[in-house]
Amino acid sequence: MVNTAAITSLKHDLAAEAGRLGFAACGIAPAVEDPLTAARLEQWLGEGKHGGMEWMESRLHHRRSPQGLWDEARSVIALGMSYAPEADPLALAGSPDRARISVYAQGGDYHDTVKKALKALARWLLAEADKRKLGPAGVKVFVDTAPVMEKPLGQAAGLGWQGKHTNLVSQEHGSWLFLGAIYTTLAFEPDQPGQDHCGSCTACQTACPTEAFPA
Repeated sequence: MVNTAAITSLKHDLAAEAGRLGFAACGIAPAVEDPLTAARLEQWLGEGKHGGMEWMESRLHHRRSPQGLWDEARSVIALGMSYAPEADPLALAGSPDRARISVYAQGGDYHDTVKKALKALARWLLAEADKRKLGPAGVKVFVDTAPVMEKPLGQAAGLGWQGKHTNLVSQEHGSWLFLGAIYTTLAFEPDQPGQDHCGSCTACQTACPTEAFPA
């Protein structure tokens, strides 16, 4: 029988610990399949939008839901680490003779930075679950290293919504979030999913220097 008070308290403390480790956003999503996300993925693959990335199609069953990748998962802890720039990223947009480096690629490799924090949070979670007598818990951490739908999961966990540029948009942090996820066997109460606030805005599509968006 689940100790509701203990797991509710753990969820609260989890968000605080995530913030201490450098995450700007933390939320909980259910590990079950979302029919709309699965249908959109199948349509995208069926239209050949994945190009030559055959692994996208061959691992569809893993991407459809967290439990498709790990059937013991009960919750997904979705996390975002801000990489918002201090300077205007478009300052050199009118200077074609000057090279520009995308903001996400400035500094250290985000895979290493985010995964280090994810592992630290996962270790803390296991220790706290044991301390609070919630039984043996399991975790798996991911940051661009497995067939995980980080953006739909981020929206399901209330971190923001998937905008027209396909990235996650947060009302607080904009699009400047590196996403990571911890799958766990702990059954946390899910947060309310993020709601789409794009409306009629097309700023991201207009700003794209390569006009990459077909619609």
